[in-house]
Formats: sequence, C-alpha cells, structure tokens
Amino acid sequence: MKEKVLFIYLLVLILAGCTYAPLPKQNGNEGTEKKLTNEETESDKTFLLIGVDTRGEQKSRSDAIILAKYSPEQEKLKLASIMRDSYVKIPGNKSGYNKINAAYYYGGRELLKKTIQENFDVKVDHVAVIDFQGFVKMVDLLAPEGVAVNVDQEIIDDMSIQASVGKNVLHGEEILKYVRFRHDDESDFGRVERQQEVMVQLKTAFINQISSFEGMAALPSIIEQGLSYLDTDIGLKTIMEMGPKAVFHTPDTVETLRVPVEGSFKDEIYPQSGAVLEMDCTENKKALQEFFSK
Repeated sequence: MKEKVLFIYLLVLILAGCTYAPLPKQNGNEGTEKKLTNEETESDKTFLLIGVDTRGEQKSRSDAIILAKYSPEQEKLKLASIMRDSYVKIPGNKSGYNKINAAYYYGGRELLKKTIQENFDVKVDHVAVIDFQGFVKMVDLLAPEGVAVNVDQEIIDDMSIQASVGKNVLHGEEILKYVRFRHDDESDFGRVERQQEVMVQLKTAFINQISSFEGMAALPSIIEQGLSYLDTDIGLKTIMEMGPKAVFHTPDTVETLRVPVEGSFKDEIYPQSGAVLEMDCTENKKALQEFFSK
C-alpha cells in the first residue's frame, strides 16, 4: 500500500481565503441577488484542499480532503476534514458508491468537487492540490523556524523521525512523517487530528513571518514561490492583490470538524472498495451544513 500524505493548503488559504475579497460585479444581474444567511456574505469563500501522493503515475488518489471556509465579515476560519475512506456516492461511477478518495482517481478535482457537492451540498469556490514533495517545501517556506509538536515513541519508531519523546521543533521532512503516521489505535482518526494541528501552527508561523516590515517586503516572492508548489485555479494576480490584507484580517482561532462525525458511521467491507467508513449521509450532511453556517 502506498504511503499516505497530508497536503498543506496554507499559502492559498491565508493569502486568498483569509482576506477581504471584493464583492463580485453584478454584470446586469442586479435583480437576481443571492440569498445569504445572517452571517454569510458574498465574499465568503470555500476552498477544497486536496493532498495527493503522486510518484509519476498518471492517476492518483486523494489522501487528504479538506474543506476550508473563511467568512470575512465574521472573521471566522473553519476547516472540515473529510476522511478518505468515507463511503459516498460518486457521480457517474459504474459501481455507484466508493471511497471518496477514489473520486479524484476517476475524474480529478472536478469529479471530487462534484462528489462533495452532491453528497454534502457544499459549493466549492476554489481548489488547491499539492503532493508530498510540495508539502515539504511549503512547510519550510511558511515556517522556516519549524513547527513545535509533541512526538511519542510509537511515531518515532514507526516513521524513523529524528526526535526525542515530548515536544520537538520539526521541519518539512519530519513534519511530513509526523502527519503521515497512522499505525496506532487511532489510525486515520489520529492522522486527521495531526493534519489540523499542523495547519493551525503553520497559519500562526506564516502570519508572524510576514508581520514585520521586512516580511511584508518579502511577501510577493513568498507567494510566487509557494504557488509553484501548488496546482490551483487561483491566479497569482488575485492572490497578490489580496495577500497583504491577511496580516490585518486573520482570525485568532480556527474551528475544526471531522467527517464522518462521531457516532454516525460503522466499519464495513465491500468487494470494490475494501474497508470503508459507511456513514449516515443525512446526519453528516446536516453536521457539515450547520458547521459552516454558524
């Protein structure tokens, strides 16, 4: 089985999502305004953040699937991790249902977007994809001083991490090993928690890095370099225009959710999919909708 990998979305999320985005032009549609919730505005953006483990193959599965939503009016940042073994209906797939990470294998980002929309009724505005080599470079770019994490002996032994038990400051390659680890009782559930933990720390490290005059001066080159590690539909011009606002409008806290939610799934095995998390789709759709609407 291939090694699994987290992808880090942070450059796009901070520099494009966590800013005040301009309201879209009406283009003659003044009479067809979108209905918004009490807290939602037209500048709210939802990002689909995809991590893939590619080793030269034409096709690969997504091993990290994260929805990130930023509401600028409320200055709220929310991350929802969808576990890769979640058993969902994949549009156009001959077998109907499969693990959600198979959607990327069958039809790339567009099919994964469509799968998420049809199963959870979540519209995705932008997508970013990164592989594990890009992840390593992105971590060192956003947090050059490293990321502080607690490491236990099980992770050290299994992943050959150069660290001691307890809190360590790790860099790109070692952080990659830290978020890939899943060979304990928590399996992929613990892996998702470590993904979200590292994301939050990278957010803080990056904002600290660009908060000084020197950091702001270096911001354009950081953005351009970071984009070279990503495959994204967000243009450099857009990010360059919005990026500096991230320093002044970044939320202090990040709210997180894991899908499927606790008590809403069971372990099953299907011939075409192997071991899956068969979930209550109605309950998880409701949980995700409520999480993003609060």
